[in-house]
Amino acid sequence: MTVLVVGGGITGLTAAYTLGRAGIPTTLVEAADRLGGKVRTESIDGFLVESGPDSFVSYRPAALELARELGLGEALIGPTQPRTVWIRSRGRFVQLPEAMGLVLPTRLGPFITTAMFSPLEKLRIGMDLVLPRDGLDRDVSVGAFLRRRLGGVLVDRLAGPLLGGVYATPIDELSLMAVVPQLRDAERRHRSLLLASLASGRAAKVGGSGSPFVTLAGGMGQLSGALVEAIERSRGVDVRMHSTAVALEGRRGGFDVRLATGELLRPEAVVLASPGPATAGLLDAIAPIAAAHVRSITHGSTAVVSLGYRLDQFSKPPAGHGFLVAKGEPLAIDACTLSSLKWAGRAPDGTVLLRVFIGSHSPAVLAGSDAELVALGKRDLALMMGVHGAPILARVARSMGQMPKYTVGHLERVAGASAALAGLPNLTIAGAAFRGVGVPHCVAQGRAAAAQVAQALSGGVPDPV
Repeated sequence: MTVLVVGGGITGLTAAYTLGRAGIPTTLVEAADRLGGKVRTESIDGFLVESGPDSFVSYRPAALELARELGLGEALIGPTQPRTVWIRSRGRFVQLPEAMGLVLPTRLGPFITTAMFSPLEKLRIGMDLVLPRDGLDRDVSVGAFLRRRLGGVLVDRLAGPLLGGVYATPIDELSLMAVVPQLRDAERRHRSLLLASLASGRAAKVGGSGSPFVTLAGGMGQLSGALVEAIERSRGVDVRMHSTAVALEGRRGGFDVRLATGELLRPEAVVLASPGPATAGLLDAIAPIAAAHVRSITHGSTAVVSLGYRLDQFSKPPAGHGFLVAKGEPLAIDACTLSSLKWAGRAPDGTVLLRVFIGSHSPAVLAGSDAELVALGKRDLALMMGVHGAPILARVARSMGQMPKYTVGHLERVAGASAALAGLPNLTIAGAAFRGVGVPHCVAQGRAAAAQVAQALSGGVPDPV
């Protein structure tokens, strides 16, 4: 039994690790010169710089369980307290109300007193208490769903920055059923989203709750690094860098996979954990219908600009974990995380590390050079935070055409691809393009993909041709 895993991001690494532990000979091929995909941590002059995700949520347990399994339990840390987040709206900062759930309050008091919304705007949001259910089963955009129940102000000022930024997709295009199906479930059970959120707040108070976000003391790269080390120790997994799979065809008893070098690999099972566009290209010959569904999942681009400053370069000491930018603000940046204030050990004493996100609001700016993106970040931070002078650290990380957009109908596209592959149980697709973009989602998909092909192999390999 042999398996080929295509793609060395967190999904592919998890799949290869799981297969190796099961004693199944596995080859992992990665086109780039490093493993980990979007997960990347660098130590630069005392700064701990994250190019991709800086944390994951603990209420989806896959990543937490994997970290502990890899011996990283003592390295798990939570954010500093208090967790203060700001919204940049109408030219000023407004603190995100305490006790906020996904996009709604879990306690009424902080919401009533917040300066984020005017009394009339709060009344419009409160209409959710009397509005009927929509009674629809079809997918709609998150923006359309929330505008109907809560009004446009909450969407543009709060929900859009919170959810749209995570998926690099405008909230009026974002799929409700793929991203936040719990909102429709809440409407069905409680009729009112506000009542549902307040009920969840009461339940959390009884059970106790802290921050759902977790990271590692050495950064998220510590997780991918531990996975790589575990794979190397397993001896059953062969890792090949600078190896691009360019063609996939079926043969009796397995598959022929051609690499860009001309080398032919002949595994009995394949896990495609490559980015969506690459996966679609590999499926074209063997499963064209599945390829068409995968290709219909569009991908966007974004950039993370990490900037380090001395504390004395701020007109006043920065505070909080960061801020989001509401729709309509005349700024290039979408959000900013004050990394060294949010997480311990991210910057030398007397300095501040910030992560600025660019591209969701103004994708055209991504055509600029790294120096131009740094200049945009500096300009907006000077305007909003009073920081002056040149940063002592500047690092740009781009994700061009690699951010899957979960637009309306996303689950149908994924289901169509899966159905088209139903006759090939020893070939599976996994990764951020399909069933969740977060690290826990990707870890869970890697585990599931490994389990699927292992089961297919143990029951005899079906003929794919």
